[in-house]
Amino acid sequence: MSLIRLVYASESRLVEAMRRDELSRVVASARRFNDQNDVTGFLLATPAAFAQVLEGAQANIAETYGRIVVDPRHTAIRLLSEEAIAERTFPRWSMGLAEHDETTTFIFGLYGVTPETDLNAQQPDTLLDLAAELAGRPAETSPAKA
Repeated sequence: MSLIRLVYASESRLVEAMRRDELSRVVASARRFNDQNDVTGFLLATPAAFAQVLEGAQANIAETYGRIVVDPRHTAIRLLSEEAIAERTFPRWSMGLAEHDETTTFIFGLYGVTPETDLNAQQPDTLLDLAAELAGRPAETSPAKA
């Protein structure tokens, strides 16, 4: 099967008071859909922005990205890269999540993610490296694919 990787960034429309609950719902829904469609990936979230890496077959990634584009929780969505890949970077993650919070501030900062320069201002390679770094750490949400 031919694989592609898509990286996008967007501004978040999540209300801070309900942000954590809404992110949990997003990840649970994404995991169900992604498991059914052989899509893997990793979501990075800050209070103001999202960045996501999606991997899978072209048709499945196109369908997934199409749903994201019309999701009202996003605005100012930018497709940063879409490329053919030989293997997945996140083969065990139907959808991983790392939030910018007090425990991850240092790592996000190492990759240039600050309140002044958020996820949506980063280059796709930087976002991919940040996601891979955070995926290697013990995550709050465990991998859904074994």
